[in-house]
Amino acid sequence: MRSATSVIARLATASCLIAGAATATPSDFAQATRVEGKVPVSLAGAWFLYAQAEFPGGKSRALAPELLTVSQKSDRDVALHLLDVQLPKSIAEPYKAGNKQPKAWEPTPDDIALLRTQWSKLPPATNKDLHANDVVYDRVEFTLASPEKYAEAFPAAADPGIDEALKGSLFALEVVEKYRPQPIAPGENVAQVMERKSLYVVRSKSDSVLEGKQFTGYVAAGPGVPIPIALNGPFKLYRLAKGAGASAPAKSKPTPRRPARR
Repeated sequence: MRSATSVIARLATASCLIAGAATATPSDFAQATRVEGKVPVSLAGAWFLYAQAEFPGGKSRALAPELLTVSQKSDRDVALHLLDVQLPKSIAEPYKAGNKQPKAWEPTPDDIALLRTQWSKLPPATNKDLHANDVVYDRVEFTLASPEKYAEAFPAAADPGIDEALKGSLFALEVVEKYRPQPIAPGENVAQVMERKSLYVVRSKSDSVLEGKQFTGYVAAGPGVPIPIALNGPFKLYRLAKGAGASAPAKSKPTPRRPARR
């Protein structure tokens, strides 16, 4: 069986074989939030999501960082929104370069300070480049769950480490991202990522950061059957701004919400 790192390397190599940059202009994509139980902390505002994948031998890799906004009217009325924007070059370039090293890139205090002033002004990521590992979003679904609702929200844990991580945690956030296929050059056989499903288990909090363990699974389109990839490690959610309903950059649509289960 191929290791996760070798599969990722094969996907990146295959993408780079495309003749010319295959680009697509993404349209607005659907986003929905479901809340199970009561969210025990105030999430309203803007956040920078940083996650690591850990590998044997002390190696690590940063997963694609993301920006989120959260509108919260009550502990049950919460809506998350993923911002499909271009990160500042001073962050994007070190992140990409760091993934060629044995140790993962991590944001510096200066990076977080920059994002706190610039997050709402970042331009939309309009031109997608497959060989740069860009994705075109089709739909994003969020599920927030408090501990007493874990069994209902996450009934079948694929990783045995998830149950252990959930014990004694504050709350958990599941994010399912589905992607649209991108155009490729004729004759090329490129394994495009179809889905990313992440579970972020929050185990500690402060006013400026939430921390815990993440479990991320990717599904890539393989020859005949999908290729699953599982990556685990720590994560941090850095608060960039506070507010009852942080505004997303221009051209973003409001987030529809799915009703919570009773």
